[in-house]
Amino acid sequence: LKIFDNCGNEQGTVQERIFRLLPHFDLYAADQKIGSVQKRFTFFSPVYDIDFNGWQAKGSFTGWNYSIIDRHGEIIAEIRKELFHLSDTYVIDVKNDEDSLYCLMFVLAIDAEKCSQGN
Repeated sequence: LKIFDNCGNEQGTVQERIFRLLPHFDLYAADQKIGSVQKRFTFFSPVYDIDFNGWQAKGSFTGWNYSIIDRHGEIIAEIRKELFHLSDTYVIDVKNDEDSLYCLMFVLAIDAEKCSQGN
């Protein structure tokens, strides 16, 4: 999945690694790998590790809403899925504008993972 700005310049890429036990995505900004997102094995609420900055994402039991937190437990972003739309629609509330691209990459990785499972 590629992310473009308003002028058509590529800003980032989310690329799924296949043949993995748990979903794993590599994140690229300006053709440089900046890290990965990997789903952790859990029984109740989904958890994803984002290895390039110590972030972690914890989902609600339904898997529709997520909080991205840093290594100190501070909230970076809140993500919620809106229902009653013809396509998947997410609201992303990001605390600092400079983290917007990374949060968007994370949401795309989660959505791709859900689509590959048929959810």
